[in-house]
Amino acid sequence: MSTVSTFSGFTMARLGIMASSKAMEVTGNNISNINTPGYTRQSLDQRALFVGGADVYSSQFDVRVGAGALTTGVSQLRDPYLDIRFRNENAKVGFYEGKYDILQSLSLIMNEVAKGEEDGGVMEKQFNDILEQLQVMNTEHAGDKSYDSAVRKSAEALVQLFHTYSESIDKVLTNTQAEFKENIGEVNRLLTKLRELNESIKKAEISSGALSDAERKEGMIGERGQQALELRDERNTIIDELSKLIPIDVKYSDESIGAGMTVEKLTITLKGNSDAVLVDGVYRGQLSVQEDPKNAGNEDPYLRLQISVLENGLGQKMAVNKPGGEIYKIEDQELKSGTLQAQREMLTKVGEYSSTDEIAMDPNASTKRGIRYYQNALDALAQKFASIFNEANMKDKDGFMLVNPANGDYLKYKGDPATATDADKADLNKYDVVTEPVIDGAGALFSNNGDGNNPSGITAGNISISYNWSHETTHVIQTRDPAKNHLSTANDNIAHLIAQMQADHAYAPGDLGNTNHNPVPGSSFQGMLTYINNMLGNDQKATGDILDNFYASSQELDLGRESVSGVDLNDEAVNMMQLQKSYSASCRLLTTIDELLDKLINGTGVAGR
Repeated sequence: MSTVSTFSGFTMARLGIMASSKAMEVTGNNISNINTPGYTRQSLDQRALFVGGADVYSSQFDVRVGAGALTTGVSQLRDPYLDIRFRNENAKVGFYEGKYDILQSLSLIMNEVAKGEEDGGVMEKQFNDILEQLQVMNTEHAGDKSYDSAVRKSAEALVQLFHTYSESIDKVLTNTQAEFKENIGEVNRLLTKLRELNESIKKAEISSGALSDAERKEGMIGERGQQALELRDERNTIIDELSKLIPIDVKYSDESIGAGMTVEKLTITLKGNSDAVLVDGVYRGQLSVQEDPKNAGNEDPYLRLQISVLENGLGQKMAVNKPGGEIYKIEDQELKSGTLQAQREMLTKVGEYSSTDEIAMDPNASTKRGIRYYQNALDALAQKFASIFNEANMKDKDGFMLVNPANGDYLKYKGDPATATDADKADLNKYDVVTEPVIDGAGALFSNNGDGNNPSGITAGNISISYNWSHETTHVIQTRDPAKNHLSTANDNIAHLIAQMQADHAYAPGDLGNTNHNPVPGSSFQGMLTYINNMLGNDQKATGDILDNFYASSQELDLGRESVSGVDLNDEAVNMMQLQKSYSASCRLLTTIDELLDKLINGTGVAGR
């Protein structure tokens, strides 16, 4: 006796027809979505149906046969390992792409190549023009105020260039700050969307898991179960977007919902740190920026990022074991990659101008040059240029002060010059205020404000022709020797300025008030400008080369993912042919069984036949 009922063949054929039909639907769905962004190729899950138990009439010679094909669900074809590798590379692409974009904006401002005449830079040309005007004054027209005016006009043009460069760099800084805040908002939007998708997927899986046994035996997978696949596609696309902004680790686990049932749970943390939780199932955190308390009110905050407590859509909080309680502070170098970290570094890193505190946070800070580095370098150049000219016009050859730098009063040393120390020469209390300068025309040539004569605190953004020089009360003095004050042939100070224009100078970061004095190569004014441009050009080229490598690697990995998860028309066409034959064969099986049973029932045991 057989252990299979007489009409079980009909069920077997019917399940085969249903399996082929459902598989054809999945194939059709794949083909329909061949151009849908983020779509993951789907396949029908099947298993052989076997009815357990033994027939009371069975014997040991009976052959046990399965009861047909059972469809258990629809799954996606993805390689988790390729996803991990792609997202790691994507974070590096985001970092170097963000850095390169900012460096490119700076290069459009600072690049001096071929902006001026004869392939020289604009600012370099202006330095050379000042030198030429001084040389004309020195050789032909010493003491002629009209030629002092020519030097001043050339200096005014240089001052305007400093202002233009400084304002343009400030604009890059402001734009980057705005974009940094926008990207933090984008991260928060993506985290919120992921939380919502996790909740929708969880509900869909619960609904799909609630199918009855009879429905499962019929091969049903549930509409909500199918919906979860489309939601996963959307979620994967968002995770890819998030991975470019910040480096992340993605983990899938099972979450119990009771009655022995589980659903999938997604957890996202910062890469390499399981304590920094961004998403945990239906809970999500949010990013914010916190200025370091030591830098409160400072123009240069450390931009300390932090993750707030995790919450769900109802505002319910989740207790997460994180150092420091509910707020997790992301340290300066914790992210390591991603667009946010690139912008963070370009907003805060100042290279050789780094303070001791900044180097304590990041040992490599003195080699990382962000927007503020180029601001500081330009400020150092403006300050050094102004200080050289001002000192030459405000002190005599022995270092005695001719003018009070604070208010422009004319000074005369009241002690014995022969016994004066350097400290004495710098002490304003040891000078008398006089009505006429010891040397004609002495005074500050450059100030921090065009309406005044104060030479302190000069930067590229505020350097100005002093009020007295612009009103011709002060001019470039011919000599620094009081004994030669009225000699028309004396021109030692003009020669001194010409030599200073061609000499190498030290641009110490300490001159700008930095607590850490990293060395900056000494050079002429033109040489310092070339040095700044070389640093920018080298950094941009190195960043571009690294970006190209990571971009090519990420593209290769994405193609690898596409080869697994993407829809291939040829593969689907082959599947269609196979499924068509399978469907036809199942139908033929049903017809054949029908003919067999008809013969058995109606064609046997009848007299006369």
